[in-house]
Amino acid sequence: MSPHGELSALVERTGIGSQLAGALLLVDDEPLNLRVLRDLLEDRWRVHEATSGEAALEVADRERLDVVVADQRMPGMTGVDLLEEIGRRRPDVAGIVLTGYADMQALEAAINRARAFRFLRKPWEPSDILQAVEQASAMVQHRRTIERLVSLLAQRSEELRASLEELRTQQQMLLHLERLGTIGRLSSGVAHDLANVVTGLRAVEWEMAQASVSPELRRMVGLGLTHVDNLLRTLQTFRDFSRAGTLELKLVELDPAALVGDALAISRMDPLFRMRKVESAVAEALPRMRADRQKLTQVLVNLIRNALQATPEGGNVRIAARALSPAEVELSVEDDGPGVAPEVRERLFQPFASGKGEQGLGLGLYMARLVVDSHRGRIAAPGGAAGRGARFEVVLPVAGPAR
Repeated sequence: MSPHGELSALVERTGIGSQLAGALLLVDDEPLNLRVLRDLLEDRWRVHEATSGEAALEVADRERLDVVVADQRMPGMTGVDLLEEIGRRRPDVAGIVLTGYADMQALEAAINRARAFRFLRKPWEPSDILQAVEQASAMVQHRRTIERLVSLLAQRSEELRASLEELRTQQQMLLHLERLGTIGRLSSGVAHDLANVVTGLRAVEWEMAQASVSPELRRMVGLGLTHVDNLLRTLQTFRDFSRAGTLELKLVELDPAALVGDALAISRMDPLFRMRKVESAVAEALPRMRADRQKLTQVLVNLIRNALQATPEGGNVRIAARALSPAEVELSVEDDGPGVAPEVRERLFQPFASGKGEQGLGLGLYMARLVVDSHRGRIAAPGGAAGRGARFEVVLPVAGPAR
């Protein structure tokens, strides 16, 4: 039986019924926006309104809610700030953020701090709002049902407890996939804009090559282009995965030493590279692989960048490649940083599990896992207590994935 089927059967046996209040809260400092949203939603939900974050918290304290729809740009408390506070007071309520800006910082905060269910850009379509509220309500119902079942059935057999834990995992994965889908949709627009930026910068780079421009300025422009190119490739990877659920690989015959060389060449343009002692140890005569050179280079560059950022100035970063067996090659990146915190290690390769606080979306290692999995390989961060550095290992089959 599927996880959803198990949940339905348990609900029927226990007779706990719907866990939804049928109520939502709209928050916007523009009364006209509130009126438009109310007219759209009040036929199906009991609607509460607030024109500020402070007023919204008062409503949330006295009313039982399912969903909060908040505008991001409000005087005083932003939509993300509001949802973060509601999340502390009422963790069972889902939040939706509306913004008229392509604000990636707000998106990062909505994911990392407020744990928002959905992030919608204006101008929105009525169908987008209706779908978002319906899906958020379904997620709240799913989560509250699981919590209610856990409280009622905690004394049942170990088999039943294992089933509930599996349901909880499935619910969390649904939320992860929803957030990843949001990133994929936003990535399409951002990637298009970035591609235009790259075109302009390439023209500037060519003009500089024809003129008497200092080598340092040319180096800085080249470094900027490298970072923008890497960001563009990351966005394109998530866009492709969100559309198809898989990654398309362009397989070529590949020497692992060449792969390491590509990653080091790109990483060498990072200013942090010159402030660390970077060592490379590539075994001779490694077996060749069939692999996607660009995507695996992207994985190594991300791992090296993480290591450079984690390592103090003057510290060591080590990149190595060796044959684990006639059938497998291991690529590794080690650093002298603080290591991986125990509370992060178990979810390190899950989406939005960032070890950098609010300084990133927590998608780099998840992207690396998607690429490595697509090659039928494995990625891990084994051993080492916190404070003794981190080691990441990518193991790839020599034969590569099926064509």
